Amino acid sequence: MKKFILTTFLCFALCLGISVPLNVTFADEIVSVKVLTPTAIYSEADLKSEILVTSVDVGTILTLDNTSKQNSEMFYRVYVYGIVADATQSDVGYVLRAHTLDSTVVSPPRTLDDNAIIKNDNTKIYTYDVNTDSFIETNIVLNKDTPVQVLDTKQNFTYIAFYDQNGEMVRYYVETSNLHIPGINWSIIVAISTLITCVTILAIIFGIKGRKKKKLNN
Repeated sequence: MKKFILTTFLCFALCLGISVPLNVTFADEIVSVKVLTPTAIYSEADLKSEILVTSVDVGTILTLDNTSKQNSEMFYRVYVYGIVADATQSDVGYVLRAHTLDSTVVSPPRTLDDNAIIKNDNTKIYTYDVNTDSFIETNIVLNKDTPVQVLDTKQNFTYIAFYDQNGEMVRYYVETSNLHIPGINWSIIVAISTLITCVTILAIIFGIKGRKKKKLNN
């Protein structure tokens, strides 16, 4: 009976286009995480706590301390030996989960869904510091016509994704003024709107004529 109910539910979910998570990874089962976007390491599971490292490079593997439960759903508790100066092998810190991915997960290579390009050569790239609400310049520059994917806009900066020199997709910020984002082709929209208007008017005219002919015939 249970198998029948489960099968019925899955079929129903598939029909409605609902995604049913069959493989769930729990935090305590994760051994290490990979940094997806430059992020800080904090002394406590709190954004207001002391910052041990301002920015950890993209691609860095952080080992989780699973000897105790995670203190916050927002953070991972990680070992900081080799990352924080003078840290011992037992020292820990906290990193934002949203900036990392389970390093044991094997997924197909992501394809950049580029929807914008860089306008100028030697365009500077930035990271964002959540504590000071400021953008910090990196040593990365992008050249004109580099394809990027726009992810989000914050003040005068835009969060973008692009391929680095190693062919890996990374995420940073760029000044919005250095981006060319193709807009809507208004001429096409105007032409379509005009066509629809003309068809509507013709339909009304022929409709009126048709009713007049019926009255005359009656």
